[in-house]
Amino acid sequence: MLATGNRDRIARRLADFAAEAGDVLRRYREGRCGSATKPDGSPVSEADIASEQLLLARLGAAFPQFAIISEENAESHSQAPEEPFFLVDPLDGTKAYLAGGEDFCVLLALVRQGEPVAGAIHAPATGRTWWAGDQAFHASDRAFGLIEPIRLHPRRRDGRVAIISSVHAAEASRLMCRKLAVSEIRQENSALKFTRLAEGEADLYPRVGRTMQWDIAAGDAILRCLGGGVFGLDGQPLAYGARPSGWDNPDFVALRCAEDLAECRPA
Repeated sequence: MLATGNRDRIARRLADFAAEAGDVLRRYREGRCGSATKPDGSPVSEADIASEQLLLARLGAAFPQFAIISEENAESHSQAPEEPFFLVDPLDGTKAYLAGGEDFCVLLALVRQGEPVAGAIHAPATGRTWWAGDQAFHASDRAFGLIEPIRLHPRRRDGRVAIISSVHAAEASRLMCRKLAVSEIRQENSALKFTRLAEGEADLYPRVGRTMQWDIAAGDAILRCLGGGVFGLDGQPLAYGARPSGWDNPDFVALRCAEDLAECRPA
């Protein structure tokens, strides 16, 4: 069990580690960053690997009792780890990163009993960080000079705003939005979509198509802390852990307010 308060302390450590990994990513952008294509067709860069190496070292030193499942460490994917365990994405949005864009981030989450109980998202391009355990916070600069709670936002009454990926399964997600009577659709890549939900800029993030657990666990931890979460199309909160199919997710809808669930399930 993780006692009340421990989640917050762990989440803050995750935020610190994510921001440090963000420094690594920024340094690699200042020079030439080599990349390759993985068997699934997605890119991996030298920056991904360097960021992951730092995160594995930091997490291993701080929490040696917890297993780590990390995107670029393929050997870890064959594990069925004891809980709690960490899910790590050292660079979410590699395509945008390599293209010089800003919509990429670092993701860390702690999972216990199938639930993400602490998580952090860091956006290196802006220096902003979001994290949550029992409480949710954000810092507007890399130095963590101003830390503020993420405040709860009232449910929107004048039509829902959806945020979807501009790259992955966009048409399928747009079709889901039409089924959910969304009034406005915005687009952004990477798990930064979860931060838009957390800050009340959007209400839901529907996703049709393959994603991995390390892509969403940190955002889910923040949303659950704020009264929302990530739900399968059956209406159940997503459960995390090794499955016979691996570490991929089913189609889902992420919501900033769980009360919207009844109205945000496709027929």
